[in-house]
Amino acid sequence: MNTLSVTVRYRPIRIGWCIRAGDFEAMREALKLTFTMWGGRYNPLIPVDDFDFASSLIRLFRVDVLWPVSKDDVVNKFIERFPHLPNPFFHEELFVPYENSKRGPQIVDIYHPIRRLYEEHFKNNPSPDTTVTIFEWQAEDPLADVLLATLGAVPKADVSGTDYPFLLKRDLSAKTVVLTPAEPLPQFAEKNLAVSAFCRAFIQQHYSVQNYWGHPGLYVGSVSNFDDQVTFWNLRATNTSLMFYDPCHAARFEPNLTKWLEILRSRPSGRFESDNSISVWFKEGVREPDVSGFGQGLRLCTARDGTWNGPNIKAPYMYFSEGSALAVIGEESGSLPKVSFQLPPKPFYEDTKLYDQHMVVSVDPGIGLFGNERATLQTPFIPELNEYYGRNYYFEWDKARAEPDGLGIISHANRADLSLSALNVVELVKQLFLSSGIDATLSTPGLIATRLIQQMGGLQKCRVFKIGGVRTLIEQCKPDQSFTRSGALQTIRADPITGIESFDQYKDLFIEQRPHGVELKAEAVLAYLLKRGVFRAGLVFGCPSCTLDFWISIDDVGSDVSCEYCGHTNNVTPLLNARDWRFRRSGLFGRNNNQEGAIPVLLTLQQLHTTFHSNEILFTTAMKLKSNNARAINCETDFVAIVQRPIDGKIDIVIGECKTRKEITDDDVNNLQAVADAFSGDRFNVFIIFAKLSSFSPDELARVRRLNSEYHRRVILFTARELEPYRLYERTAQEFKIDRHAVSFEDMTNITEKVFFQPSVSE
Repeated sequence: MNTLSVTVRYRPIRIGWCIRAGDFEAMREALKLTFTMWGGRYNPLIPVDDFDFASSLIRLFRVDVLWPVSKDDVVNKFIERFPHLPNPFFHEELFVPYENSKRGPQIVDIYHPIRRLYEEHFKNNPSPDTTVTIFEWQAEDPLADVLLATLGAVPKADVSGTDYPFLLKRDLSAKTVVLTPAEPLPQFAEKNLAVSAFCRAFIQQHYSVQNYWGHPGLYVGSVSNFDDQVTFWNLRATNTSLMFYDPCHAARFEPNLTKWLEILRSRPSGRFESDNSISVWFKEGVREPDVSGFGQGLRLCTARDGTWNGPNIKAPYMYFSEGSALAVIGEESGSLPKVSFQLPPKPFYEDTKLYDQHMVVSVDPGIGLFGNERATLQTPFIPELNEYYGRNYYFEWDKARAEPDGLGIISHANRADLSLSALNVVELVKQLFLSSGIDATLSTPGLIATRLIQQMGGLQKCRVFKIGGVRTLIEQCKPDQSFTRSGALQTIRADPITGIESFDQYKDLFIEQRPHGVELKAEAVLAYLLKRGVFRAGLVFGCPSCTLDFWISIDDVGSDVSCEYCGHTNNVTPLLNARDWRFRRSGLFGRNNNQEGAIPVLLTLQQLHTTFHSNEILFTTAMKLKSNNARAINCETDFVAIVQRPIDGKIDIVIGECKTRKEITDDDVNNLQAVADAFSGDRFNVFIIFAKLSSFSPDELARVRRLNSEYHRRVILFTARELEPYRLYERTAQEFKIDRHAVSFEDMTNITEKVFFQPSVSE
């Protein structure tokens, strides 16, 4: 029984509140709903009037569900443009009818952190060190929206089904404080919690997404400006600690401002100056705020549309808890593997409402199906494939959500186990291309290359083709020609170009298990090729009837054999003395089509597979590509490789053209350029590999170099010098001034520049 260790994280469902610009009432309703949800602090407000800006917020915050708050057809039509974020709930309302016509939340609510605080600090403790305050204010207060966003408030019990203020008073001895429009805002107190504290309590930030713009500080704006209120909330939804400040109401803000600046300046010093700065945010298009009264060490930050495009401010990955689970891998003949496992303990308290509450179970499959190159548990972070993941990875089409380091399943909070099905890699790659408007299908060369990989026992079992003499032997001997053992060994040992014996450069190559310290020999190489069915053994006999020599496989040799040319039956027993075994190409290598150029493809994929051994690289062999939109794409790529970036969640895609000695043409370059340009640059990094088992001519180098620009390199070149060693640039580093270690495709593009386009020869 095969098993796999998976990491399971429980995280909040991230809702994008869809509102119309200027709709203060919808904004207030959204915030009140947010404060009832455990993890709601990280839900963004999305004004839908500017589609591009709203779309950037959805991508940045990795929204799971879009929820209409403004009752408007514009909002509904906006949501319809994101079919990959369907409503996963049975009911169309967040709070649904429950027992005896009461209502209950469909998302895990703040009952759980309230209960945890009670269990850890208040239960059997007459003098807890934490206090809870429920702040109230008048609707006419000019600062009402700032107070709501900062201190928090919840819907009435007849809306939510739960009297949260009552819970706070009963379990945490909460006090109510009424604020008047004339008095200053309450000062920060670390041990005094407001209602807003519970939607972010006991939540952790994952290390994988760091918000380097998320330094604490101030947001300077107007309390009556809708854009300022939305921007302030969304900045804080990135887990950035900010205080709102309106100079027009300085008297009410000043005491709190002074205390907040003291807290910020008392932080432990960081390594860099930027770590110690205090951010002062303001909205683009307004006058730069007067910060003279805020002291030193400030950093002005302008909130503009480009702030939310991904490379700047980031929305971190927040989760409740995590644990490990041991999954059982089940495999049935003819079907894809399936993994099943018990979920680790959850951070929720048992309650009857828990059966209707939902959260996200995020599954990181770790090393995945190690060694299985046709099926995968990896799910590239492409939200547009949510439905595909739901139907094929899970079993409910609207519950799956792509994540940068795994897959999220929206599930009931009381769920105890989970089963997931592996994905077919070829089908996954097809879906990836389809998401960018390209139909992809395996071509005949692709099918042949895939079958060759299977025949050899996997991609890494194809290392024997790194040996130049092996490639020469396969290429020189026609399918109907046979060769002797001694001739084969001589060819394997020889350099393909000079014919001089040069096998020593492969003596450390690992093709199969051998005793420690024993060098690879040509005899072992030939034996390996025979075991893998590249060649098969037989005997050659002279036919007495037609006088032609004919070859018979060892499997077909008997006392009587028939001549393959004239059909005459011969008794071969007297002819067996001192016979030398003769070998022929076998299986797919026995086809007279040079295996459709598969060997350079296998070597290229093998090098990529070795380079990215710590990340699971997904690959397919040759595919036909045809655009299903206005783009004029109708070509083939010799392979496709995909690597998920663990930090920023972007997808690296590699397409390529591999040849033995044929020329890289203008059509090759133009076709792959059109394919690369079809992918969105903010989601994908597309690289183009040209690989040859011979040298590139000056004309070829000039053709492929035009795919690069001054600030964007995407061309990677390989020759036999790069493809034959175990490490990609092992030999290249001996000739050129480069770092022999490449751990990313960007590294490979930079080395290509230094080796092929602007060579710097090593002294």
